[in-house]
Amino acid sequence: MDSMIKTVMKRLLLLCGCSMAVTILLVREFSHGLLSPRGYAIALPALGAAVFIGAVLIVKRSAKEFAVLPGPPGTSIDAVTRKRLLWRLRMAKTRIAIMGIALVLGLTQIRDFPVLALLVGLALNLLITAQSVQTVIRLKKILN
Repeated sequence: MDSMIKTVMKRLLLLCGCSMAVTILLVREFSHGLLSPRGYAIALPALGAAVFIGAVLIVKRSAKEFAVLPGPPGTSIDAVTRKRLLWRLRMAKTRIAIMGIALVLGLTQIRDFPVLALLVGLALNLLITAQSVQTVIRLKKILN
Protein backbone atom coordinates (compact mmCIF):
# COMPACT_ATOMS: atom_id res chain seq x y z
CA MET A 1 0.00 0.00 0.00
CA ASP A 2 2.80 2.36 0.91
CA SER A 3 4.68 1.78 -2.36
CA MET A 4 1.48 2.41 -4.30
CA ILE A 5 1.03 5.82 -2.69
CA LYS A 6 4.68 6.71 -3.28
CA THR A 7 4.43 5.74 -6.94
CA VAL A 8 1.27 7.77 -7.51
CA MET A 9 2.71 10.77 -5.67
CA LYS A 10 5.93 10.63 -7.72
CA ARG A 11 3.93 10.65 -10.93
CA LEU A 12 1.71 13.50 -9.74
CA LEU A 13 4.79 15.44 -8.57
CA LEU A 14 6.29 15.11 -12.04
CA LEU A 15 3.03 16.38 -13.56
CA CYS A 16 3.02 19.29 -11.09
CA GLY A 17 6.61 20.18 -11.98
CA CYS A 18 5.84 20.16 -15.68
CA SER A 19 2.76 22.32 -15.21
CA MET A 20 4.75 24.81 -13.11
CA ALA A 21 7.42 25.01 -15.81
CA VAL A 22 4.80 25.66 -18.49
CA THR A 23 3.13 28.29 -16.27
CA ILE A 24 6.47 30.07 -15.77
CA LEU A 25 7.09 30.00 -19.52
CA LEU A 26 3.63 31.45 -20.17
CA VAL A 27 4.22 34.25 -17.66
CA ARG A 28 7.63 34.99 -19.20
CA GLU A 29 6.20 35.12 -22.71
CA PHE A 30 3.35 37.34 -21.54
CA SER A 31 5.66 39.72 -19.66
CA HIS A 32 7.94 40.10 -22.70
CA GLY A 33 4.98 40.88 -24.94
CA LEU A 34 5.25 37.74 -27.04
CA LEU A 35 1.86 36.49 -25.84
CA SER A 36 -1.25 38.65 -26.06
CA PRO A 37 -3.62 39.01 -23.08
CA ARG A 38 -6.22 36.99 -24.99
CA GLY A 39 -3.72 34.24 -25.75
CA TYR A 40 -2.62 34.19 -22.11
CA ALA A 41 -6.24 34.01 -20.96
CA ILE A 42 -6.82 31.06 -23.27
CA ALA A 43 -3.57 29.28 -22.43
CA LEU A 44 -4.04 29.22 -18.65
CA PRO A 45 -7.42 27.40 -18.60
CA ALA A 46 -6.15 25.08 -21.33
CA LEU A 47 -3.15 24.26 -19.14
CA GLY A 48 -5.45 23.69 -16.17
CA ALA A 49 -7.61 21.32 -18.20
CA ALA A 50 -4.53 19.45 -19.44
CA VAL A 51 -3.21 19.08 -15.89
CA PHE A 52 -6.60 17.83 -14.67
CA ILE A 53 -6.85 15.29 -17.49
CA GLY A 54 -3.26 14.21 -16.86
CA ALA A 55 -3.92 13.72 -13.15
CA VAL A 56 -7.03 11.66 -13.88
CA LEU A 57 -5.13 9.48 -16.33
CA ILE A 58 -2.27 8.98 -13.84
CA VAL A 59 -4.65 7.97 -11.07
CA LYS A 60 -6.62 5.62 -13.35
CA ARG A 61 -3.46 3.95 -14.67
CA SER A 62 -2.09 3.58 -11.15
CA ALA A 63 -5.38 2.14 -9.93
CA LYS A 64 -5.22 -0.51 -12.66
CA GLU A 65 -1.60 -1.34 -11.84
CA PHE A 66 -2.23 -1.78 -8.13
CA ALA A 67 -5.71 -3.30 -8.27
CA VAL A 68 -6.28 -6.26 -6.00
CA LEU A 69 -7.46 -9.21 -7.98
CA PRO A 70 -10.70 -10.73 -6.69
CA GLY A 71 -10.53 -14.17 -5.18
CA PRO A 72 -11.96 -17.21 -6.88
CA PRO A 73 -15.76 -17.31 -7.17
CA GLY A 74 -17.47 -18.65 -4.09
CA THR A 75 -14.75 -17.43 -1.71
CA SER A 76 -16.20 -15.87 1.41
CA ILE A 77 -15.34 -12.34 2.53
CA ASP A 78 -13.82 -11.94 5.99
CA ALA A 79 -15.73 -9.97 8.65
CA VAL A 80 -13.56 -6.84 8.54
CA THR A 81 -13.78 -6.51 4.76
CA ARG A 82 -17.52 -7.19 4.83
CA LYS A 83 -18.03 -4.47 7.46
CA ARG A 84 -15.98 -2.00 5.40
CA LEU A 85 -17.91 -2.82 2.21
CA LEU A 86 -21.23 -2.41 4.03
CA TRP A 87 -20.07 0.98 5.31
CA ARG A 88 -19.13 2.05 1.75
CA LEU A 89 -22.52 0.84 0.55
CA ARG A 90 -24.32 2.95 3.17
CA MET A 91 -22.19 5.98 2.28
CA ALA A 92 -22.97 5.59 -1.42
CA LYS A 93 -26.70 5.34 -0.70
CA THR A 94 -26.48 8.42 1.55
CA ARG A 95 -24.63 10.30 -1.19
CA ILE A 96 -27.38 9.42 -3.69
CA ALA A 97 -30.03 10.76 -1.30
CA ILE A 98 -28.08 13.98 -0.64
CA MET A 99 -27.51 14.55 -4.35
CA GLY A 100 -31.21 14.00 -5.04
CA ILE A 101 -32.20 16.56 -2.41
CA ALA A 102 -29.56 19.00 -3.71
CA LEU A 103 -30.88 18.54 -7.25
CA VAL A 104 -34.44 19.33 -6.21
CA LEU A 105 -33.34 22.34 -4.15
CA GLY A 106 -31.10 23.56 -6.98
CA LEU A 107 -33.91 23.39 -9.50
CA THR A 108 -36.20 25.41 -7.25
CA GLN A 109 -33.59 28.22 -7.14
CA ILE A 110 -33.24 28.39 -10.93
CA ARG A 111 -34.08 32.11 -11.14
CA ASP A 112 -31.38 33.18 -8.66
CA PHE A 113 -28.29 31.74 -10.39
CA PRO A 114 -26.54 32.31 -13.72
CA VAL A 115 -27.41 29.67 -16.28
CA LEU A 116 -23.83 28.46 -16.84
CA ALA A 117 -23.22 27.95 -13.11
CA LEU A 118 -26.51 26.10 -12.83
CA LEU A 119 -25.62 23.81 -15.74
CA VAL A 120 -22.18 23.03 -14.28
CA GLY A 121 -23.74 22.24 -10.91
CA LEU A 122 -26.36 20.07 -12.56
CA ALA A 123 -23.74 18.15 -14.53
CA LEU A 124 -21.60 17.55 -11.44
CA ASN A 125 -24.63 16.46 -9.44
CA LEU A 126 -25.65 13.93 -12.09
CA LEU A 127 -22.09 12.60 -12.47
CA ILE A 128 -21.69 12.11 -8.71
CA THR A 129 -25.08 10.40 -8.55
CA ALA A 130 -24.20 8.10 -11.46
CA GLN A 131 -20.88 7.16 -9.85
CA SER A 132 -22.64 6.43 -6.56
CA VAL A 133 -25.19 4.21 -8.32
CA GLN A 134 -22.33 2.29 -9.98
CA THR A 135 -20.70 1.86 -6.57
CA VAL A 136 -23.92 0.52 -5.05
CA ILE A 137 -24.37 -1.98 -7.89
CA ARG A 138 -20.74 -3.14 -7.69
CA LEU A 139 -20.80 -3.54 -3.91
CA LYS A 140 -24.07 -5.44 -3.98
CA LYS A 141 -22.53 -7.89 -6.48
CA ILE A 142 -19.52 -8.36 -4.23
CA LEU A 143 -21.57 -8.83 -1.07
CA ASN A 144 -24.04 -11.29 -2.59
